[in-house]
Amino acid sequence: MPEIAGILAVTERLLELAGDKVSAEEKALWQRMHDKMPELPTRVVDGVRMLAPAERFANKNNIENPELYAVFPYRRVAIGRPGIELGIDALNRREDRGNFGWRQDDIFMAYLGLTAQAREYVVGRARKWHEGSRFPAFWGPNYDWIPDQDHGGVLLKAVQAMLIQTDGRKIFLLPAWPRDWDVDFKAHAPYRTVIEGQVRKGQVTILKVTPSSLEKDIGVIK
Repeated sequence: MPEIAGILAVTERLLELAGDKVSAEEKALWQRMHDKMPELPTRVVDGVRMLAPAERFANKNNIENPELYAVFPYRRVAIGRPGIELGIDALNRREDRGNFGWRQDDIFMAYLGLTAQAREYVVGRARKWHEGSRFPAFWGPNYDWIPDQDHGGVLLKAVQAMLIQTDGRKIFLLPAWPRDWDVDFKAHAPYRTVIEGQVRKGQVTILKVTPSSLEKDIGVIK
């Protein structure tokens, strides 16, 4: 899964971003690599089809859920794309669970639009701190050391993905944001886009997009 999803994602973005800055031969190579990739691996568990770590795999020896790397970081299965239920079912049946250290469950939940689950996990993650340290954001040690910056990095990424997600030129606002969380925000998106806004009681009350011509690319998910 990680290799297939990664090559698909990277080659597509190279082809989109390269423009006239690379040779026709390089573009042709990227296109061939993309076209040679098989479908994302899936499996059936209890009659339900979902993402899989590989077409065939043996024992699981780590605490990762590699099938969900198609959701993040590679975004092959996501809001606005077909097959999102494959990711949701894989998440719900994942073997390893947790919201501490570098575990990415919180991010997966946000990118799959699972508001209640993402909320539970990021709040729980924020409340875990090292009681032997004065500074409350010195998380850890979890898997490694104190402070555990991975723990905080996942927290930041998950909260941002709950608020805003992008896919190419598409921008999704509030894809996994709890309706009872008020927020004032300023976020940067691709194509030098800056989005500033205010949300009250689940409604966007202020929205400013720079450049304004990109406002048409924004969709609010309720």
